[in-house]
Amino acid sequence: MRYSCTAISAALLLACVSPAAAEDEPRWSLSSSVNYSVGDYGTGKDTTFIYVPFTLGVKPIDGFTLGLTIPYVYQTGQTVVITGGGVAVRKDKQRQLGTATQNQVTSTEHGLGDVLLKGQYVLVEEKSVLPEVAPYLKIKFPTADQGKGLGTGEFDETVGVDLSKTLFPRFVSYVTLAYTVIGSPGRHEL
Repeated sequence: MRYSCTAISAALLLACVSPAAAEDEPRWSLSSSVNYSVGDYGTGKDTTFIYVPFTLGVKPIDGFTLGLTIPYVYQTGQTVVITGGGVAVRKDKQRQLGTATQNQVTSTEHGLGDVLLKGQYVLVEEKSVLPEVAPYLKIKFPTADQGKGLGTGEFDETVGVDLSKTLFPRFVSYVTLAYTVIGSPGRHEL
């Protein structure tokens, strides 16, 4: 747990630090957040997730952003994997071994999650009536430890579009439409 608190503290510190801008819009960014969720995901017992992504964004040309996300994942409870599309998949260690019983194994696992690479281009800039329209492509690389249940061990690809519109000076609405092709690990039914 000491490592989890350290990782969360580091994520919060990095989220508060922003690059010094030499121009109006920085060409790179570093961001992080802490995502916490609890649910039973079909197992009958709660599983707790803490997902701390560290994202390095680069803007090589106007309108195009490339982001690399390296996440830290902590989960306790039934072993459930989150795919690149945000889909929870049950991964029961006992079922893999063919020894499933009514007493499900509860475990705690943590470590590097699946790395994400996202390329996005602003196709339409926000206007008085029109929202910003930014299509994107995202690839999930299977870098998480599949044996710990921190990843599926498969690539996932997502194609989508982000729509955003400033409604008030400090209120922006977002809508994301996306389709994810989820990799199919041989040992798991998705």
